[in-house]
Amino acid sequence: MAFLDLARDLPRSALADVAIPPRSATVPLVAPIERQVILAARGDSRRSLRAPGRIDRALGWLFGWKPANRLADPRLEALRRYVVMARLRGDRLPIEETARLIAAGFVRGAIDEIRRMVPVRSAC
Repeated sequence: MAFLDLARDLPRSALADVAIPPRSATVPLVAPIERQVILAARGDSRRSLRAPGRIDRALGWLFGWKPANRLADPRLEALRRYVVMARLRGDRLPIEETARLIAAGFVRGAIDEIRRMVPVRSAC
C-alpha cells in the first residue's frame, strides 16, 4: 500500500522538479518511414503521378509495364508526389506541391530536409 503525504503536496512538487531537456537541432524532422518513401520515390516517373488511362493499361499489359503503386496513407502519398516532382523539376517546382505537402502536415524544416535528400535530375 502506498502512502501519500497530502500535507507536503508531494505529487505536484515531484512533477515540478522534472527537467525536460531542450530539443536538439540534430533531431530529424523526417520520420524513418518517410525516409523510406523518399528513397522509394526516387525511381518513380512522372507517369506515376496520374491515374493510368485505357491506353496506359493496354501498353502496360502489352509490354509488361507495371504502374507505380499509390500509397494508402494520404500524407505519405503527398510526400511521394512531392519527391517525384522535386527530382524532376528541381527549382522549378510548382508552389502548389509545397502547399500540398504543408496541408498534409509537414513543417517547413521537414520540407527543407526532404529537399536536401532528393537528388535533382540534371538538365542535360
